[in-house]
Amino acid sequence: MLLKIIGSILVLITSSYIGFKMAASCQERPRHLRQIISCIASMRSYILYARVPLHEAVAQCTNGIYGPVATFFQKIATMLEKQTILTPQEVISKVLHEMQGSLMLNTPEIEVLHVLGGNLGHMNCTEQEKYLLLVIEQLERFENEATRLRDLNTKMYRYLGVCGGMAIVIILV
Repeated sequence: MLLKIIGSILVLITSSYIGFKMAASCQERPRHLRQIISCIASMRSYILYARVPLHEAVAQCTNGIYGPVATFFQKIATMLEKQTILTPQEVISKVLHEMQGSLMLNTPEIEVLHVLGGNLGHMNCTEQEKYLLLVIEQLERFENEATRLRDLNTKMYRYLGVCGGMAIVIILV
């Protein structure tokens, strides 16, 4: 009897943990997108108005940003400064591959960042400004969709974790 109670508690704790973990990842995606948009807008200002080199613009755009997004842009800046052989697109691809689990981005957002890297540094300032505004607009649409999904799914994942654990306990006992 004691083993059943301990096993039931462990199943309930594990399923609740999984549900809360999924809810947390659902909450992180809009925040990461918002931070990336902020960094790109800041990078746009550094490129257009301060006329700093790309690696300095990428390094300075993370001021006030923390977590995986700041690490992402700092790694890009470091690689752009140290490895001049790689293009910005190759650097962004490499850093995205390295940070695959820590950034909560879906495939469309990752593709936008790949394309952003392909166009950074290859245009004049006017075209660069238009392109960065286009990227910001695309990412804002993804952020709005992620916010909508967060509002819909966060409570569901939590309740599903707890209720799923209770259902398993009832079936097993």
